[in-house]
Amino acid sequence: MVPEPLRPLRSNALPSAFCVVVAERRLLKNLAYHLLGSVDAAEDAVQATYTVWYTMPDDKQDGLDSPFTWLVGMLVQICIGLLESSPTQTAGHTAGHVL
Repeated sequence: MVPEPLRPLRSNALPSAFCVVVAERRLLKNLAYHLLGSVDAAEDAVQATYTVWYTMPDDKQDGLDSPFTWLVGMLVQICIGLLESSPTQTAGHTAGHVL
């Protein structure tokens, strides 16, 4: 197998940190969508998750071993709260996913 040659970095290429954040947000939104069944609700849940993250004191953020794991956990908690607060959505959502 011949390794693929590395492409030179383009001057207009997005910074890798930005790409990581975009990919992270996409994963969180996909998870929220699968839990909630709605694009709008998923976006709201992701926004609420990032609001909690960015309002958290820096020392708490720095103390986390895995920020992404924390974000996923917070997102799941927010999604569960949304599902519990909306009985009609919960009933319709779980009815289609019972094994």
